Amino acid sequence: MNVPYVQPTFDLEAFNCPFCGAFAAQKWIGLWNQFPSGHLMEAESKKFHMAWCSHCRRVATWYEKMMLVPDTATAPMPHVDMPEGVKSDFNEARSVLQRSPRSAAALLRLSIQKLCKELGEEGSNINDAIASLVAKGLPVEVQQSLDIVRVVGNEQVHPGELDVRDDPSIAAELFKLVNFIVEDRISRPKAIKALYDRLPAKKLEGIKQRDS
Repeated sequence: MNVPYVQPTFDLEAFNCPFCGAFAAQKWIGLWNQFPSGHLMEAESKKFHMAWCSHCRRVATWYEKMMLVPDTATAPMPHVDMPEGVKSDFNEARSVLQRSPRSAAALLRLSIQKLCKELGEEGSNINDAIASLVAKGLPVEVQQSLDIVRVVGNEQVHPGELDVRDDPSIAAELFKLVNFIVEDRISRPKAIKALYDRLPAKKLEGIKQRDS
């Protein structure tokens, strides 16, 4: 299972460094400390902060609580078992999250549409695909995760009631849900099958006969 990811967040004491990726303590420094009181740069400099990573010792620069440098994704990396076709949209969503959370949410909605096809569902209607998976016994937590990403993503490309620009953290949470779906539907069954296939041949045959 993936190690929990802590998104770089303004003024948080520890998170996954945007440079080295390690979960590490961050030392925050305000640029206004570099100017004497009353300096003409004092007011504007209060908008700038730096976060020093205790692991790689590199410094990220923030402006008005948004990370400017490095100009990189602050969302979790894709799950190691995420299919390549899904991963491309997931990574594109990561790359635009800070600049456009609406675009990121829409791309993640596309990623789960492709993921449903990877799980054996046909057609282009994602709502029907989720309904089909539910009919096949999809756990409620996975159904809810799929529907959250679907609904939030739809709301960004059609006039709706939910705009992630009002709360960008919603878009950031969607990445975790997509990774959770991959973990539950792809990684966990794969790990169980790998262990099951290692059982003695006679035991496997006995189980087959028992269940036939």
